[in-house]
Amino acid sequence: MTRIAMLAMHHLERCLLLEARSDPHPWGKMNWLRSLRDDHCLGLWDGDELLGISCYTLVLDDVSLLNIVVDTNSRGRGAGRQLLSEGLEWMQQFGGARCLLEVRESNTVARSLYTKLGFAEDGIRKNYYPLGDGYEHAVLMSADLPLGE
Repeated sequence: MTRIAMLAMHHLERCLLLEARSDPHPWGKMNWLRSLRDDHCLGLWDGDELLGISCYTLVLDDVSLLNIVVDTNSRGRGAGRQLLSEGLEWMQQFGGARCLLEVRESNTVARSLYTKLGFAEDGIRKNYYPLGDGYEHAVLMSADLPLGE
């Protein structure tokens, strides 16, 4: 049985390991330190195993999804949906009324999940993400909370 729980600074190494295994474009230690200190980071746990992470920040009533990472072995099993759905329910308790996010244009799996959860594409941020020898566009998306599934 999986559960969602807040992450704290003592989870830093687990976050770094999960992201290194699961994300070809990792955030890096400084971003994790800052987010674990200043933002709302939630972990999806199965017992003692960290399966995924989602991090959010809140400005007035706008929630921004800063990062979401799911272990490669847990993908396609609803882990991303659970992290996002429960994370945004959590953020509503702090006054969140709308969620904003950006996603790599090439990340069609994540874009499909966001669309299924009720997010709409709002625009493109050109050349936003570094990509080896170039850059990749970010797709800007938003949804009102609670999510309409």
